[in-house]
Amino acid sequence: MISHNLSRTKTSGLNWFTPADRQTNDRLARVVVWLVTATLATNQFLIASISPKAVGASPLASLKSMLGMKTAAAMVIIGPKLNPDGKTTNLAEQPTISSLPANPNSGDDLADAKIVMLGTGSPPYAPDGISFSDPVTAQNKWGAYEQSIKLSASLEARYNNLINNFTCNYCCGEPGNVTRNRNCGCAHAKAGRGFFKYMLQTFSDQYSDEQLMGEGFRWQAIWYPKGAVEDYLLATGKVNVIGHASHGGAGADNMHGLTQ
Repeated sequence: MISHNLSRTKTSGLNWFTPADRQTNDRLARVVVWLVTATLATNQFLIASISPKAVGASPLASLKSMLGMKTAAAMVIIGPKLNPDGKTTNLAEQPTISSLPANPNSGDDLADAKIVMLGTGSPPYAPDGISFSDPVTAQNKWGAYEQSIKLSASLEARYNNLINNFTCNYCCGEPGNVTRNRNCGCAHAKAGRGFFKYMLQTFSDQYSDEQLMGEGFRWQAIWYPKGAVEDYLLATGKVNVIGHASHGGAGADNMHGLTQ
């Protein structure tokens, strides 16, 4: 009797189950595959979160890296952004107007950082041949617009907001008290104010204040390349490449809070 029942369901050595059995088995197989995939993904996340310690990065730096702070690809840049306390800065990815290549991951972290942080050539919006490749001339030409341009009341309000929140990170100030652009008398700060005035007068309806802030830091980076590159390497968990010097707004730890 038992032998007779088996003979009705078994048609070959590889076809033991009935169609209903096969459907159940397929569902179980898909569940197992999903569980294995989820487990592997969790393991990779945990490995990534602790591996930077081997090169001296902090868990917080690793977290920021996993959230996308890896390159200045397309129209973004990583740089200091004023904290709510109004005195210190954090390192944040900010939108820009010009774009730079993605991190080529060549194995030379310093060279890669320069590629994604330091602009070259003249961006389409720049007048009179102003170019990232000639920082001194660019600084002088942007600076001239601070006094020569008069803005409308509405644009003046945007301008005041920009210079009040844009920070002068590498020239003056203290780790616990960053200098805001409106209070800085350095040549690069004058150039930054001229840049904001020109862009507001010429492209006020095309770019947001956030884009102007990010693009302003793109210019600051070519005037203070060492500080900008150090901040980028810190934000991406590679602080040991060249270290990180203290500068305005970097905080009590001189690392924008990116320490263990």
